Amino acid sequence: MNLFAERYRWVWHVAFWLTYILLLSYTFGQIMPFLAAQSRVFTGLVLHVSFAYLNWFWLIPRFFLQKQYLRYFGLALSLLFLLGFIRYWFESAAFPIPAPLISSVTPILPLKLIFISFSFLSIWVLSSLFRLLEDRIKTMQRENELKNAQLHSELRFLKSQINPHFLFNTLNNVYSLAYLKSDQAAPMILKLSGMLRYMLYDCDAPKVPLQKEIEYLQDYVELQVLNPADRPKVQFEIQNQVPNLMIEPMLFVNFIENSFKHGNLSQPAAFIRIQLINQAHELAFTVENSVGNSKSKDKIGGLGLQNVRQRMALLYPQKHDLQITEAPNQYQVHLTLKITQPQ
Repeated sequence: MNLFAERYRWVWHVAFWLTYILLLSYTFGQIMPFLAAQSRVFTGLVLHVSFAYLNWFWLIPRFFLQKQYLRYFGLALSLLFLLGFIRYWFESAAFPIPAPLISSVTPILPLKLIFISFSFLSIWVLSSLFRLLEDRIKTMQRENELKNAQLHSELRFLKSQINPHFLFNTLNNVYSLAYLKSDQAAPMILKLSGMLRYMLYDCDAPKVPLQKEIEYLQDYVELQVLNPADRPKVQFEIQNQVPNLMIEPMLFVNFIENSFKHGNLSQPAAFIRIQLINQAHELAFTVENSVGNSKSKDKIGGLGLQNVRQRMALLYPQKHDLQITEAPNQYQVHLTLKITQPQ
């Protein structure tokens, strides 16, 4: 049970007024009989509660929050003095101090009005502070909800951009197998079906098990190296795998896709090396690939790299490091994520 939730606000109000009753009962009980003390406590409680909630529900929202400060302070002070006078008159007329105590209490009677005014001033300050604090908390919660909704929408949009790129490249390979009536066509279509299921259903969750993400990447790589001559040129290494580790989906596939796009495995010296290492509170992902002599006008990275940068900024602000190294014949991506290890 979250006692700070709005539906439990009444608990704090009740606790405050119970504390108020106990403190005043103890204070008045030291200088006057029980019934006289409780009468004054009851009178003060009714007037203070009235003042506090008139300030809470009417004065602050109607005037202070509307920036009508002059009216707010004018009405609040008028109400303070009016209720203070009512309390002073009511206690003096209805609950006079017993005769045996008059001589001992009379010297402090001039201070009574000051005490009453101070008590109302304290209630005014406390009710204002708590009301403004509550409004501030609600504003922050609304801002966080809007921010999270915007973040969720943007992440869904960025993830949706991955699907067309993946389908375009993979369907071409599967089509080639089917056209050649290869025995690999059916298993590859089954892998493609599993990958699409993962993308459509599992990836809709904020996080997925790292193991599932790895299986998806491995299936992706297998669909890209259908040519037996290309398989020795591609290495995929996993180190220190943690079974229950959760991660945001589709973070690495753009880099792998990019390596196959520009690695040009048809060349004898071509290579692609993929490495995923789970370290203490870090997940390190590295992709290295050769760069072919293709005259393609596509810039390395392109939309996919921009997509990943945006997602990293949203998902891991100040908790990721993306380093990209370009050389004439080699391209390297090194991504480090600060993550929370499962207990």
